[in-house]
Amino acid sequence: MGSSRSIKAAEVVERDARAYPVPLVRARAAAPVAKRRSRLESRAWAAFVLLLYPLLILAPLAIFAALNPVSDHSRVEMVGIGCAVVGFMILALQFVLTARLRWVEAPFGLDVLLVFHRVMALVATAALLVHPILIASGEGWPLLTGVRVHWYIWVGRAALALLLLQVLASLSRRAVRLPYERWRRIHNVFAPTILALGFVHGVASGDDMHGAGLIVWAAPSAVALACWLYGLVVRPRLLLRRPFRVIGVRQETPEIWTLTLKAHATRPFDFAPGQFQFLRVHGSGVPAEEHPFSIASSPTQAGSIAVTIKESGDFTRGIGRIRPGDVAAVHGPFGRFSHTLHEDERKLVFVAGGVGITPLMSMLRYMRDHRESRSVQLVYASRGPSDILFRDELKAIAASGFPALRVTHVLANASDSWLGETGRLDAKRLAQLCGGVEGQAFYLCCPPPMTASLVRGLRQMGVSPSRIHTDQFSL
Repeated sequence: MGSSRSIKAAEVVERDARAYPVPLVRARAAAPVAKRRSRLESRAWAAFVLLLYPLLILAPLAIFAALNPVSDHSRVEMVGIGCAVVGFMILALQFVLTARLRWVEAPFGLDVLLVFHRVMALVATAALLVHPILIASGEGWPLLTGVRVHWYIWVGRAALALLLLQVLASLSRRAVRLPYERWRRIHNVFAPTILALGFVHGVASGDDMHGAGLIVWAAPSAVALACWLYGLVVRPRLLLRRPFRVIGVRQETPEIWTLTLKAHATRPFDFAPGQFQFLRVHGSGVPAEEHPFSIASSPTQAGSIAVTIKESGDFTRGIGRIRPGDVAAVHGPFGRFSHTLHEDERKLVFVAGGVGITPLMSMLRYMRDHRESRSVQLVYASRGPSDILFRDELKAIAASGFPALRVTHVLANASDSWLGETGRLDAKRLAQLCGGVEGQAFYLCCPPPMTASLVRGLRQMGVSPSRIHTDQFSL
């Protein structure tokens, strides 16, 4: 998969709500779904989800105010209490955002939703940090520093300390080289613990935590717990009832492998070209870990999918040990990175960096199979000639004329015998290679710094955000 980009999350959500007017497709082509739902309906659904989120966060404040219209707290303390309620509600909704619920993910794409999830974690942390400071300003600073305080104050302190550790671990994971799966296990323990401690603290310290007030406080906690248990326990077992089976393992380069998986006979797997899924392989000595990978094959290959994976971690380094016949759990598809959602775009520019070619390859194979006449300029950045994936197949697609494909390879480490493009790819050079930016739609799947640089450059050249599509996903 690609990685999250240095674009403001609010801009990303707004852009994708505009740029992706067709709902998430679960079909071999997006067109049948697009006919069932109009663009207006999809935008209305996205607007509804966007409006529902702040309403759910603020609703408890309104309910508590109605239940207790007269309070003996100062205004500053009331603001502090409000920060606690808002922060707790955001934390509860974090479980919903990461539960991969289709009706939540569909309008925006799971990649964008997870960018929003990270931003809101920081917002919740800020609100919960302000909460004790404002309360202590009215009730006395020993509330922050004292040892002899009520037990529920210690519970609140513990929740806040764990939250800060969680956020710091997430922000510094790459810097300290904390493996994703280890971080995920920590996250799966810390997150519900923080929520449980926050719930207990609120019940014990709140003035309105009885009757209707207790129901209002408990409901989001119950929903969050249900989402957590579903993702951690229930869903993996449901997926294994109708597993995929590995039918092919092919080494593309010394570090890159392609797995072909056959879907269960009773579980059709329909997807749009460019989407991704979560994959967990059971057997062959690889860790039974769940990781996201773009689908490289075309949806026209009914009943099977292919994923091309680069060795980069504990799980991916064991890809070569996977054997045909191994069982796999596949959850998806997800994402809105697909040309089929933009029928009005006829001149496309695909930009790939390394293994980022995989979702773009899915689109090209789909266009070949459906004999689409769109114009596609593929600019493919690689380290060296041996790192170029699907080189012969790209030549064959270009020769077929469907789509009208032109391929430009840009190598970072090229030998003297290489006659093609070399060096660094930036927006200015990209515009030169594809004959300008006017009328072009750009699909970018590159390493994060490269994508961020290209997006900034294209925006500066006047390219509309609705015509810049990026694979936002990152772990």
